[in-house]
Amino acid sequence: VISQHAAMGALQAGRAYCRAKQAVLHEVRPTVLQALDGIRDLCQVQRPDGAFYCFLKIDTQLSGLALAERLIREFGVAVIPGETFGATQGCYLRISYGPLDKDTTALGLERLVRGLEAIVQSSAP
Repeated sequence: VISQHAAMGALQAGRAYCRAKQAVLHEVRPTVLQALDGIRDLCQVQRPDGAFYCFLKIDTQLSGLALAERLIREFGVAVIPGETFGATQGCYLRISYGPLDKDTTALGLERLVRGLEAIVQSSAP
């Protein structure tokens, strides 16, 4: 649900603002998908059809919440645990790249990939 204030802001910003944001998303999206393709051995990626986020199923016994907390604390990258969206059977994470520019996205992805590799491999049975 969008607030009245947010809706008014979007209307006032106009199409030029939206087009500029779309251009950035189209520039960043391939970088995100390429980085995630590189860790297919650790997770399954639900590729977005136009959204600026991806849903990952991580191959680990950790909960999404536990993994998200470790990624924040140990690698400085924030993700949203799947439990927030009702995904409680397995380890799921949602990553968002909507508000990020190309350089920030690349840095965040590097931290995410490094973090997932370290945490998932160290928690393997």
